[in-house]
Amino acid sequence: MREISTATRLRKEPKGIALASLPAGTSVEPKRTRGDWHEVVVEGWIFNRSTEKTRRDGFDLVVTAPNGENLRSAPNGELLGRVRSGTLLAKEEVRGAWTRVRRTGWVPRDAVKSAAPKAATPPAARPEPTASAEPEFTEPVESGALPAQAAAPAPTDKVAADTERGQVARETALFAAPEGSQYGTLQTGAPTRVVGRSGDWVRVQLEGWVRESDLEPGSDASLGRVTAAEVRADPPRYIGRTVEWRVELIAVQTADELRIEMPKGQTYLLTRGPLPEPGFVYVMLTESQAKEFRSLQALQELTLRVTIKAPRTRFLATPVVELVSRVTE
Repeated sequence: MREISTATRLRKEPKGIALASLPAGTSVEPKRTRGDWHEVVVEGWIFNRSTEKTRRDGFDLVVTAPNGENLRSAPNGELLGRVRSGTLLAKEEVRGAWTRVRRTGWVPRDAVKSAAPKAATPPAARPEPTASAEPEFTEPVESGALPAQAAAPAPTDKVAADTERGQVARETALFAAPEGSQYGTLQTGAPTRVVGRSGDWVRVQLEGWVRESDLEPGSDASLGRVTAAEVRADPPRYIGRTVEWRVELIAVQTADELRIEMPKGQTYLLTRGPLPEPGFVYVMLTESQAKEFRSLQALQELTLRVTIKAPRTRFLATPVVELVSRVTE
């Protein structure tokens, strides 16, 4: 196996149509070499609802999600890349709501490196506790959360200073949110200003010109693309606002005394999201609403209309919202 050394695109042919975006570190199986291009095989797991069956060109599935879909190392696992809408895939295995798929394509030869074996690291000695040492604080793990999700780092949501300006170091994709849908591509040298941070991602502002004829009025701003990171960074602006968030259902839970943002005994929905962001969302429910969600299968994606009540909890970067309605899909 080899690894992708720098973020690149998997293409149908050398210099051909882009099939997927691959970040650095993605494992690929090398095949042929043609000039400055390497033919490789990429394998991973994709969400079933984002694909449909097909018989085109000997493939089994086609990606139907309008903005493409993530490819992961396992169901809910590490991100391997993002497959574009319309890409054909070979089906290998189905596991619940996920399918393991393969796709052969071409990447620049200099974007592939040999996967160097990692030397074993001896376990570090655990220091003996001292009487004066402060106890180490560990953030509580969400009850009912999947292990892969619980291990994800919480967003930092630091707002950068206005003076943090820079430029794009290399051609890169511009995303609506961390691991979200792709808006477009920024060229090398494009000037930017960092206005926020979330984990390994930065939010940037750009300035440029477009033709007026290429613009149209936006949709209702109250239901627009508000991220959890934005809510945490500027609570007064968003508390009480109604938004539509897409989330992944995990379980119906009951609030305890640690979740002081909700009344003790409050029924709430534990969800992952708002997608495609990492993290969780607490959705407060009435008992009648809870009956509907208890009958649903876990790990399915839902679009909910909710009112934002709190930007985070006391211990976790988890927003608290109140369900208004479920959006029919």
